[in-house]
Amino acid sequence: MRSLQKYFSIRVLLIVICAILAVIAPDVFSLENRYLLKICYSAFFLLTILGAIFYKAPVLSNQLKRRKIRTDIEIPLPDDVATVSRDFQKDLMEKERLFQFMFNSSIDGFWTYDIPTGKVSWSDRAAFILGASQQELGDNFDILKTKVFEKDWSDFRNKFAEALNQSESFSTPLRLLIGKKEITISGRAQCNDEGRPICVFGSLSQPTERTAQFEKQNALSIYVDALTGVRNRRCFLEKLEKEIQKAKERPDYLFALVLLDIDHFSAINDNYSLDMGDVLLQLVSERISLSCGQNDCVARIGPDVFGIILRNVQNNRTDDELHTIVRRLHSKVKTPLQIGSNEVYVSASMAVVVNREFDNVDDLLANANAMLREIKRSDDRGGIQFFTSGIREKAMKLYRLEFEIRKAIQCREFLLYYQPVIDIGDQNKIVAFEALVRWNNSERGIISPAEFIPMAEETGLIIPLGEMILQMACTQAKKWVDLGYHDIMVAVNFSAKQFAVDDMVEKVKRVLVETNLNPRNLKIEITEYSAMCEVEKTIDIMKALSGMGLQISIDDFGTGYSSLIYLKRYPIHTLKMDKSFVNHVAEDEEDGTFARMVIGIAQSLNLELIAEGVETKAQLEFLRNEGCRLIQGFYFSRPLSEVDALSYLEAHYQKNTTTPVLN
Repeated sequence: MRSLQKYFSIRVLLIVICAILAVIAPDVFSLENRYLLKICYSAFFLLTILGAIFYKAPVLSNQLKRRKIRTDIEIPLPDDVATVSRDFQKDLMEKERLFQFMFNSSIDGFWTYDIPTGKVSWSDRAAFILGASQQELGDNFDILKTKVFEKDWSDFRNKFAEALNQSESFSTPLRLLIGKKEITISGRAQCNDEGRPICVFGSLSQPTERTAQFEKQNALSIYVDALTGVRNRRCFLEKLEKEIQKAKERPDYLFALVLLDIDHFSAINDNYSLDMGDVLLQLVSERISLSCGQNDCVARIGPDVFGIILRNVQNNRTDDELHTIVRRLHSKVKTPLQIGSNEVYVSASMAVVVNREFDNVDDLLANANAMLREIKRSDDRGGIQFFTSGIREKAMKLYRLEFEIRKAIQCREFLLYYQPVIDIGDQNKIVAFEALVRWNNSERGIISPAEFIPMAEETGLIIPLGEMILQMACTQAKKWVDLGYHDIMVAVNFSAKQFAVDDMVEKVKRVLVETNLNPRNLKIEITEYSAMCEVEKTIDIMKALSGMGLQISIDDFGTGYSSLIYLKRYPIHTLKMDKSFVNHVAEDEEDGTFARMVIGIAQSLNLELIAEGVETKAQLEFLRNEGCRLIQGFYFSRPLSEVDALSYLEAHYQKNTTTPVLN
């Protein structure tokens, strides 16, 4: 720079001298009247000036192209300063794009935290790992707080603050609420020349497939439930066996077994999602673990059931203290859960048994399970039940009943009775039979469905039992059709649980194919209450069944107070007026008015109406006068066995001289 300034000064000086000489020279040399000489003199000075300007120019240009540093290495520079600026900016942009590409395409996610502004920047990969969009992440850690467990968020926050104070790195695991993933968040504080942290550069990483597989195998090897992180059923049973063995060796040793069942868990999965259900189980297991002692055992032993072993009851806990601990645990579990943007309320039923009267695992678990079932089917659902001898007897009775039902299904001890439906407007013609299940117990004889159907509903055994009933009813209907009773239909009752099975329609199709029964000979009955559960799904199933040629009937109509708007949308063929409204229809004005209303609804919707439970002539005449043609009840016949039903068919047509169309 100094050399350039020096050459520039010399050039200016020469130009000034030449200018002065050009002005004063004509006077000095008397050139006023010598025009030719004057012109030559002026041209000489002009050329001198130009020579002064450009003589050093090539030298200066070469000097500009060279810049010497201390090592005497010459670095060539561009001729044009603007070109230098443009190339520099272009290089910066290219490097920024390259950095951004690496920032977003890495297998790990990256984030930065600017301390002066408090703003966070997330890479695209970080957003992917967290299961959020860039817009959702924003410029802070708020989204991270909503996506991880409370404890993990607290650990991250503490380690982050510690890293800022000490200007060092940190790393901590995070368990995501959604997606069942565990990630690691790491970061390092970057400091200025004064040693003050100005930003934090961090990463989000996931375990590799190999690492995840190893961790899964390791979890299985130590008997840990992969979803919740607590012990699994296998581990629980082994520890329970050890406690029983310890009690045998030490008669004074007592422990408590607690079974905790989350009420209506399937509804949570249905109303939200399976992922939401998984998160709920994880949070509940965490709350249970925090509420129990270090020596206690917490395990997930069923889809929505947790088993807890409270050790050393006699040493550390009186009965009152045990009750307090259990109630505190129950209250903790019932506290509403915040899962993402949803606040979920949890209800839990708990059964508590102390090993005073039990010396083996099977009896202990059987009584606890039976107690839990009793709680869930009673008005105490969502409560706590401590073991008593009276409860034990009742619980064991229910347990034995469940066991016997399972055995009866396997041994096919169930049989069907058939009650006729009569058309009083057509010479008392038999138009259908309703299939009614009975349990032919080897010890107790015929058992009414009122004794075993509720248990079957509660335990889910109604599903295999219902499939068996459908198979038996279709088989019998096919026999009657083959005998020439082509128009006879058999009505089969479906529970709400059966109707909710995803492949229910396919199962009906399969039974019809296996029995070779025409769909028009089969009618499916569903209660009004069941029809109002999950209306849209029910309508879709009804449409599928109706499209196959089946008829659909709404049973117990009038007890569920269904909406007529939905009723119009159902592809149904028949309404059945509940027996409770028929009992006093002839003598009670209110019952009579209601019966007329139901008959009117059926007529307005162009539906058949069956009055069930008709037992007297007065009831029959009232219904006949009001226009109800289809009658079912003891007045015509009780439920009949397979043999008696066929005899009733034959006698009916002989008596009325009305014969079915035969082959």
